Amino acid sequence: MMDFIKDHATPLVALLSVVTVLLGTWLGARIQAGGGLAQAKAAKEAAETAAAATLQAVREQADRAAAAANAASLHDQQITAIASLLRSVREFTRAVDRLYMEPDTDAVDSAYDDLAHAQGAVELVAPTSLTAASARVMESTQNLDGLARDRAEAERARMKLANMHGYLPDVMGVSRAWEALAAYRAAWMADDTDALKTEVDSALSQLSRLTPEERIALVIDCTLPELEPMLAQRRQDHGEAMTEFINQARDALGVSDQPSPPA
Repeated sequence: MMDFIKDHATPLVALLSVVTVLLGTWLGARIQAGGGLAQAKAAKEAAETAAAATLQAVREQADRAAAAANAASLHDQQITAIASLLRSVREFTRAVDRLYMEPDTDAVDSAYDDLAHAQGAVELVAPTSLTAASARVMESTQNLDGLARDRAEAERARMKLANMHGYLPDVMGVSRAWEALAAYRAAWMADDTDALKTEVDSALSQLSRLTPEERIALVIDCTLPELEPMLAQRRQDHGEAMTEFINQARDALGVSDQPSPPA
C-alpha cells in the first residue's frame, strides 16, 4: 500500500486538491444558500410587517374619514332640525295670535302638528341641553295656545263691540253694554253680582249684531282675570324660552361671536 502511495503521490495530491476544492465549493454553496433563505425569510417578514402596518394605517384613516363624515352629517341634521323648530314655533305663535282677531280655521292645529314634528326631530339629533330648552319652548307656546283658546272669542267680541261705536243706532246701547260689563267685572271680584248680572244680560241683548255665543263669552270673560297682563306675561315667558333655546343651539353648533383670527 505504501509503495502504491509513493508511486502515485503526485496524482493523489492533485486529486486531493480537486476534492478539497469541490468540497469547499459545495460547502460554500450550502452556506450561501442557507444565507439566501434566511435573507428571503427576513425580507418576507419585513414585507408582511410593512403590509400590515400599511393596512392598519389605511383602516385608521378610513375610520377617521367615516367619523368626520358622520360628525358633519349630524351637524347638518342639527342645523336643519333647529331651523325647522324655530320656523314652526313662529308660524304656530302667529296662528295663535290670529285667534284674537278671527275664528280658528284649523290653522292652529295644523301649525301645532308641524311644531310637534319639528320638536321631535330636535330630540333625536340634538344634545340633552338643547332638548331641555326645546321642551321649555313647547311649554311656553302651549301656554299661549291655551290662553288664546280660552279668551280669544271674548276678545273678538270686545273688538266687535268697540267697533259698534261707529253706528249711530247702537251708540247708546254700546255705551250701556260697556258700563254694564265693567260693573259686572268689578262686582264679580267683590262677590256681589246678582243684580249686575241681570243688567249686563239685558244690555247685551239689545245689541242684535252680537251673536248669543259672543254675549256669553263676554259675560264669562268678566269672571276671569284681565287678559292683557296674563297675555303679556306669557309672551314674556315665551320670549325668554326662545332666547334660551337659541343660545343653547348656538353653543351646540359651535357658533361663536368672537371674530376669526387674521390669516
